[in-house]
Amino acid sequence: MKTKTVQRFFLQSEAALVHQNGAQLSGPSKGVEIFLHTRENETAPCCAEVISGEHYAEIDLSFEGKALSDYDGVFFLPREVGEVLRDAGYAVPEECFA
Repeated sequence: MKTKTVQRFFLQSEAALVHQNGAQLSGPSKGVEIFLHTRENETAPCCAEVISGEHYAEIDLSFEGKALSDYDGVFFLPREVGEVLRDAGYAVPEECFA
């Protein structure tokens, strides 16, 4: 799949694996890199990749116009993904975040 990519690095952010019951499964790694991918001939990002040390998550994104309507792959949207989306002009509801 050919995509257009936006990339940003958050030096002070941390990431860790967390079980669905809230238990932290790994120690945090410092520095989070966010990639937003947009499919060729589309305008809204289709997914976000979150990379931090050994941690990786891919989050599918769905939009209604310029508003994030759904995401899949994580329980809560990382604030860094929300920041990149908002900077790109998308509305991200606060209830997406933990």
